[in-house]
Amino acid sequence: MSMSKNESFKENYAKKRTETQAFKASEELNEVLHDKESGWYKPWQFVNYKVNKDTLKTTYDEITLWGRQEAMIRPGWKIEDNEVTIPNLFSKVMGVHENIKEYKNEINQLIEENNTLFYRKFPINKKRIPKDMNKSYKSVLNIRGKIDKDKLMTSDSWKYQKLNPMIQNRIADKIIEFCNISSFWKHKNFKIKLRMSLINRIITFISSLIYDSTKDERIMKISIFATLTNLSDDLLGLLQNFDYPMKVPKIVIYNNNNKKNLTFEDAIILMFMNSMGIDIIIYNPTGTSDIENYIKEENYDIHRLEYTKDSLPFRRFF
Repeated sequence: MSMSKNESFKENYAKKRTETQAFKASEELNEVLHDKESGWYKPWQFVNYKVNKDTLKTTYDEITLWGRQEAMIRPGWKIEDNEVTIPNLFSKVMGVHENIKEYKNEINQLIEENNTLFYRKFPINKKRIPKDMNKSYKSVLNIRGKIDKDKLMTSDSWKYQKLNPMIQNRIADKIIEFCNISSFWKHKNFKIKLRMSLINRIITFISSLIYDSTKDERIMKISIFATLTNLSDDLLGLLQNFDYPMKVPKIVIYNNNNKKNLTFEDAIILMFMNSMGIDIIIYNPTGTSDIENYIKEENYDIHRLEYTKDSLPFRRFF
């Protein structure tokens, strides 16, 4: 039986490309010099690998010790098949040293690292959420009320087309995972302020009756979806510039307990970035609550220093 034109086109298009001798020689040399176990990696060698995170449980002193080391030097670094495991940090430091200069130096050592975002206060998320995100969320659901990955990545809500395809896939997987309401949340009724038209408020209420979730849980899912589909360019830059064996990107936050505190959106972002292998360190000289209002304590380390300071603006010692 003769092939149709379409079948012939598919066969020709899928035909294996011929490798030049120079290309073959280069690949053979790379296999020898940059073996996974050698510790001598070429730039972006693992860019197309699946990434897992292993959040380390550390002492306080190890924050600055491991925080300045490459991922491949840290305990827990692992390459297996086509997956790489990033040992990262998630720590909250409550209080200060008696010696404020020492405290300043410890913060300095981290924020001076390349690929680090430093926030002087909460909230860290200042990006305006588009209106009627509940409609956008509903448009990417399958018949079981779960997010369909293909629908998500081809929807108008997907703003990450410029990122590396593997990062895009990982972000999509994490959005799906987080919208199932992960077990790390303390409660299942957190929400952000969503701007909805009257008709979409009605649709959201009806949808909560149709799908297997309470109204509060559904609003929480929409809140997570709205936040993670509108990440800032700064956060995306941390992910895009992360060469996995090298220095781990960081988010360092100084919470001096001003009138505003960490929001649910902030908690979503911090947990998401942690899940992507990024280091998170929160300094709280007042010793008050922030991240623990939303996230169960077993997901991060809490370190308590000798003293607390009710008012210690960052500009006074930096």
